[in-house]
Amino acid sequence: MVRTLTFAVIVVLLGVSFVPCVNAGDLSMEYLYGRWVVDEESCASPDSEYMDFRKNGTFENTRTGKTEIVGFWGLNEDILDLHMVTSPAFFDDLHQDLQGFENMYDYFQAKVVIFNTQKNSFEAFGVIGNETKRMTTVKCQ
Repeated sequence: MVRTLTFAVIVVLLGVSFVPCVNAGDLSMEYLYGRWVVDEESCASPDSEYMDFRKNGTFENTRTGKTEIVGFWGLNEDILDLHMVTSPAFFDDLHQDLQGFENMYDYFQAKVVIFNTQKNSFEAFGVIGNETKRMTTVKCQ
């Protein structure tokens, strides 16, 4: 479960972004709409990890072409608030040990602060449970 929480934090952190050269108070939800790749990986690689923020307030995290996390998102000033559902059985590196968790899902909430914003990238620092992570994301065109 710690690995699941760590991954969820990473996903959350990577899914956050800001408008280029703006203050956190100037961020808008429109800036986040679209697909973001985590840790500056390639947008063309099927093996990369992605966060898709939709206009209807939902998001999806995919890795190696598989959806691992889904949920709802909102922006409150400079804080990205994520409510998500995932299963520990989705994590490839733990799959053998977690086979008994198939079809079981857990709810997580995360709060993410976004900083070092650029036109198509940002850094984020987030908290989920007692785990904290720092991430970098790039917007896919």
